[in-house]
Amino acid sequence: MQVALPQVALKKSSAGVFGRSAKQSSNQSTRGAVTGVAVLKGKLYVSRMNTQQIEVYCATTFQEQQNVYCTCMSCGQQSDTVECFSCGPMSGSQLRNMVACDTNNCLYASGDYYYSIYKVDCQHDNTSSSWPVKGNPQSLSVTSSHNLLVALRENVRRPDASSLCEYSTVGVLIRQIQLQPAGVLLPVHAVQLSQDRYAITHHRPEHQFSVVDSRGQVVQSYRGDAGNLNEPHGITVDKRRRVLVADQNNNRILVIDSKDRSAYPLPLPECELSGPYSLHYDAANNRLYIGEWTGRIICCKLVP
Repeated sequence: MQVALPQVALKKSSAGVFGRSAKQSSNQSTRGAVTGVAVLKGKLYVSRMNTQQIEVYCATTFQEQQNVYCTCMSCGQQSDTVECFSCGPMSGSQLRNMVACDTNNCLYASGDYYYSIYKVDCQHDNTSSSWPVKGNPQSLSVTSSHNLLVALRENVRRPDASSLCEYSTVGVLIRQIQLQPAGVLLPVHAVQLSQDRYAITHHRPEHQFSVVDSRGQVVQSYRGDAGNLNEPHGITVDKRRRVLVADQNNNRILVIDSKDRSAYPLPLPECELSGPYSLHYDAANNRLYIGEWTGRIICCKLVP
């Protein structure tokens, strides 16, 4: 199986950004949209649309390694998906998002349709377990206290019933923030900015980026510049506390500085984006990983 990205040298652009060239491989279109990217212990983990497999690459060379093979904690059966064939239904299920928690060396993935969060213990033979959530999990991120923040759509027929839920790494619900429907509907992705502030991309009432407080009230929102936000998805925060947003249909990464409320596209002159969808910021190496709807994965080193 071909590697999604060729191994090429990192090049410095005129904007001071290091970018890895991203050329489409012959089988790339068959792999599907990249719904999640995460780096853990020098490995890059990738989830894609319409599959429960997790691909593994070297985080620096993009050399492809074998997929994650999980062992079900309930029955002991091994599978190349995060959900056990014996213990869990597979039809129609897929991975919507994925995140890594380096404090316990585990991957967490949100399972669409079956309202579940999956945990893969990378330290103990990739044993997998799951717990149910009361809604359709749209995204996962790690909070400052090393818990999981889950953006939930609680009922497909009631888009106003959306919330942010914070779980411990073993699935204990710590708190739930009901999002106020006047400000945020259909949340797509969420990250914690501070103890009582959360950044959210959402598609109603308009395609926009909002900051909500611990009561679910919008305290700041951004609908976009002259081009407007168009299908915003993944969010991450870099070491300068800038919020990076994957503005999918505008083919750009938007940088939002909440301090002075400025916003501008991240300059990536050597990496022409095509449908950026998922983001992961590797703070240890100051690298941004971008997963595209087209199936490509791009890595760029940000200016300190």
